[in-house]
Amino acid sequence: MKYKKLGSFSTIKSGYAFRSTILDDSDGRLVVIQPKDVISGYGNSFIHMKSGMVPDHHIIDRGSVLVTNRGTFCARVFNERFKAITTSGVFVIRLYSDTEVTPEYIALYINSEIGQRQLASKQESMTVPALTVKQIQELEIPIVSKEKQELLSGAFNASQRCKDILSDLQKQNKSLMNQIIKGAIDG
Repeated sequence: MKYKKLGSFSTIKSGYAFRSTILDDSDGRLVVIQPKDVISGYGNSFIHMKSGMVPDHHIIDRGSVLVTNRGTFCARVFNERFKAITTSGVFVIRLYSDTEVTPEYIALYINSEIGQRQLASKQESMTVPALTVKQIQELEIPIVSKEKQELLSGAFNASQRCKDILSDLQKQNKSLMNQIIKGAIDG
């Protein structure tokens, strides 16, 4: 099995560093993806802002891998049709077009127990785990055949869909319970 450093077949950068609180603009067409969105799945709780508020080079390309860089390390492939940027709490990994590795495989590896252990060994802080761009560039990725990557990616995508569905069900259940309690209290 051969291994390659993630930085050898991708560009990795931090998301946009906002200088103040991000205010939601319901008319905005640009979605701001925060670490919580990567961890819990893309939902309907995004913050929106107007295009032109941040430089265009911060807009995420489809197929980019988003990785949280503080606390819980989690990866997700961005394949959405909307325009988005990330905050500085998320790394954006863009694979070179000639690479033999798929974005789904990278996300799967980072989220795996093996990938998590490797990330933990590189983290900077003991109180709140954190990674730098340099540290994630050094992540050693085991290179498997395209066939295996596609098989693993299919399983990963199915698993992600299940996780998203369960998360939605939990939110709906919580909302329903709150409505029931409110109804019982209000009479």
